[in-house]
Amino acid sequence: MPPKTAELETPWVRAQLIDWLVRLSDRGWQEENWMPRDPGNAGLDEALDFFDDTGVLAEPRGRLGYVLIDDEEVAAMQMLNSVLDLAISPPSSSDSEIIQTRAWGDVVDAARGALAAMGEEV
Repeated sequence: MPPKTAELETPWVRAQLIDWLVRLSDRGWQEENWMPRDPGNAGLDEALDFFDDTGVLAEPRGRLGYVLIDDEEVAAMQMLNSVLDLAISPPSSSDSEIIQTRAWGDVVDAARGALAAMGEEV
């Protein structure tokens, strides 16, 4: 039986993951916070750093019991990783260029799907 959230080794990382997924699923939030790029605002890089640091996208199966609960969540992270890689692969000069591409729409959809897989309201 998969662990419940309270049984996870690092539930605080799961909470941070959910926060980032909410942001990735909300184009309005992205446009408001990542497009008018202030020098003190890390923008999209901060989200990418979180995902790199936690390994939740690169090695989701290894995060079972720590951050993720079941295979559905693992599959959702694999999907998000795939579409995110495609969206950020082309050379772009700014976050606003990236989040206005058609490929970024797939990231938004995959983040929504990941939230749904995690039992969060979208």
